[in-house]
Amino acid sequence: MIAKLGSMLNRGAARWVPDPFVLALLLTVLVSILGALRLGASPPVEGSIAWVLFDGWIAGFTGKAGLAFALQMCLVLVTGHALALSPPIQLGIQRLAGLPRSAAAATMLVAVVACLAAVVHWGLGAIVGALVAREIGRHAESRGLRLHYPLLGGAAYAGLAVWHGGLSGSAPLKAAEAGNFVEGISGVIPVSETLLSPLNITVTGGLCVLIPLVFRWMSPADEEDRVGPDTSGLAELPTRERQETDSIPGWLQENPWVGRVLGGLGVLVLAVSLSVGRLSFNLNFVNLLFLFLGIFCQGGLRHYVAAVADGAKGAGGIILQFPFYFGILGLMKASGMIEWISEGFVAIATQQTFPVFAFLSAGLVNLLVPSGGGQWAVQGEVLLSAGAALEVPRGVTVLAFSYGDAWTNMLQPFWALPLLGIMGLKARDIIGYTAVVFFVMLVFVPALLMLLG
Repeated sequence: MIAKLGSMLNRGAARWVPDPFVLALLLTVLVSILGALRLGASPPVEGSIAWVLFDGWIAGFTGKAGLAFALQMCLVLVTGHALALSPPIQLGIQRLAGLPRSAAAATMLVAVVACLAAVVHWGLGAIVGALVAREIGRHAESRGLRLHYPLLGGAAYAGLAVWHGGLSGSAPLKAAEAGNFVEGISGVIPVSETLLSPLNITVTGGLCVLIPLVFRWMSPADEEDRVGPDTSGLAELPTRERQETDSIPGWLQENPWVGRVLGGLGVLVLAVSLSVGRLSFNLNFVNLLFLFLGIFCQGGLRHYVAAVADGAKGAGGIILQFPFYFGILGLMKASGMIEWISEGFVAIATQQTFPVFAFLSAGLVNLLVPSGGGQWAVQGEVLLSAGAALEVPRGVTVLAFSYGDAWTNMLQPFWALPLLGIMGLKARDIIGYTAVVFFVMLVFVPALLMLLG
């Protein structure tokens, strides 16, 4: 039944869902039309409707806050990727891959690793689970294990169901940053109200336990139903050959102690700065922390540069699409749609039910805008405005959005592309299994939002 569901979802996505960049363009057109209709009911005092919308789009597309945010998201991706490819992490992956003694245990282990890594850093979680699953698959036959490799792929992607409640969650960290683009509505929201709150610890911690159990239960009992890996599609990972050189620049690039000293000092300075209040725990702090951790773990600076370059291959969607998301936000501001949509939320929701509405709406929009950061740019002001009107705690609003964004990642394979390349799989191979997680979260998360929000 699960395999049939996955096949059905894949056929539907292939037929109806266009490329994410095409979706960004279609959303721009749709919001422009809705904005024109909105302004038509209350024409602007100065300028035509078309020029008001155009000016709003330009202001959003070229705004410094949006461009800075796009670069922050690129740094999240590449710093996590570079850390995942470092020797200590690779050694840990090899040791973990030797632990499971059954197919069910292997599947559960991959899900645990993927979820915990994503809580630490989504760029790390996006590929560490895949690397563990790949390593298990490589050695399964020699150890007498017959695995369901696509199910392992689904388990490896499951970390993207919990990432937004983790230490690199885009919306909570951006809301904690002075000068963020929703500060005028909510003020700075410290992580004590979001990532470190009892609500987030309960929801994210509960999912980190529940999701691996779900994958364990999905593991086929009959060996004949298990499918091994096809190694022909596996992507090659960057190699670490050392280049011997007597020159000073070459020595600086190759000597592992240069990176260890530089990275270690960077982490130490950041820790001291945070402890004495010179820095705040926000998106910039997380990027700096994982930059120095990656340099420390990679050792040789040349190897770190190569790992970052490898991770940058996945940053194209962020670079291209984020300015359009902020252009959409500019259209919504210029046309008054933010206030209009917020009033609609207030009309249909109560203080208790609003977090569930925020969760569901974020999940829906994520199918169209497959980026937590880009989506927060579009939805952040709307949800915080409506939440403030209903007197919902601002941290609860941010978290409800975060869970909804992560929730429909289980149906939206945009961020699975690096994983699929590493494991040699296709989206249709895993989406049926992650869809089961989608339905589990649909029950689990709203229930906790109603009880604890």
